[in-house]
Amino acid sequence: MRSLRDALSLNELKGKQERFFAISMSILYLGTGLSYSSLAIYLIRYVGLRPSVYGAGMSVAAVAGIAAGPLIGWLADRRDGHVVYAALAWLMGIATLSLAMAPGWLALVLLSVLVACGRGSAAVIGALIGRAVDAEHRVPYRAVLKSLSNVAIVVGLSLGALVLAFGSIVAFRISFAVEAMTFVVAGLLVRTAGKHATPRPSEPTRHAVPGAGRSNVLRDRRFVLLTIANGVLTLSESMITIALPLWVLGRMHVPLWLVSVALVLQTSGVVVLQLPVSRRVADVPAAARAARCGAILLAVAAVLFPVGALADRGVIAAAAIAGIALAVVGGEVLCATASWCFLYDLAPESALGRYQGFYNMGFDLSLVVAPSLFGWFASTGTQAGWFGLAAVFLATGLALAPITRRSTMAAATPAPERAQPDRPGGN
Repeated sequence: MRSLRDALSLNELKGKQERFFAISMSILYLGTGLSYSSLAIYLIRYVGLRPSVYGAGMSVAAVAGIAAGPLIGWLADRRDGHVVYAALAWLMGIATLSLAMAPGWLALVLLSVLVACGRGSAAVIGALIGRAVDAEHRVPYRAVLKSLSNVAIVVGLSLGALVLAFGSIVAFRISFAVEAMTFVVAGLLVRTAGKHATPRPSEPTRHAVPGAGRSNVLRDRRFVLLTIANGVLTLSESMITIALPLWVLGRMHVPLWLVSVALVLQTSGVVVLQLPVSRRVADVPAAARAARCGAILLAVAAVLFPVGALADRGVIAAAAIAGIALAVVGGEVLCATASWCFLYDLAPESALGRYQGFYNMGFDLSLVVAPSLFGWFASTGTQAGWFGLAAVFLATGLALAPITRRSTMAAATPAPERAQPDRPGGN
């Protein structure tokens, strides 16, 4: 029988930095979950923003976040990443606290600050993990963080539900103060982790293309292709939270609480499966196979949407929803594991921040595209759209093997030796 420590995946948290990072991320996601469902309601109801203005502000903030990731990642490659992360977290705390008293125009500015700092900090923490954790433990460690973060965000969402239940402006402002404190504590923990950092020999990235660290990431064509593929596959992040509620509401006649069941299945499934799956992916070829299997599962999930609409109601429709949730869980877990392996094995260690920030752009763009894409599917009732998305998932999964194979072949090819000039007096 597995111990509680194994079940919670805590055996991977061996070093002081690893523990500090894990606690910091858990606290950060608890605060994020707290405002996840309440921020929009507060800004519309109490600050007076129109829904259209709020939506436009979030779009601007998303663009700011996309731009901030690579820039802040570049900064983390040149400065102490622990300090950069702490500064970003503390700035997020100040911005969150300021939201409680900000007028409408300033609230929109603060939204952009929060999103930009959040996406920048994601690039920084990814680089810090790459430099603090041994190469063979990075992917399992990221799996631990994702599991713990999922648990933390569920706790935060539960606390946010209490805020909505009270519904008073005082309750909202207290929640902002609590969230601001979580940012302060998270930044302090990462800053403290820096004091426990021990210099270790730089581990050559196993499959990085020679010279990649010295060039602009945009010139690394295989990494650009991987970023695009990552963006396509991470559309799955919105299939349960956005696509399923819209589809059930507009195209099916089943109880809406089934959407909540699907959300619970997704969250708990990731917590349970992420670490065991990550331990089976040890190199880039294995990651490519995992991503291919994940893409197949995501394609199955996409096909089940029109199947559920055709069934409309009853046991078959409910089974389709359960199938969507399970397929998305499997696909998300496999693709996330492969994604971390690609990132850490193919990006040069000297430029991890820059590459992490650029790689995250795929995920950020998918979050921008997903609401419009899935909203269009739901409003038109298109079945061809879902089948087309399934085909895109399959094509992306199949393309990853040749992309990564080309990368490993390029890394294995020795660079030509430069001719040495004759030295005076040499033979």
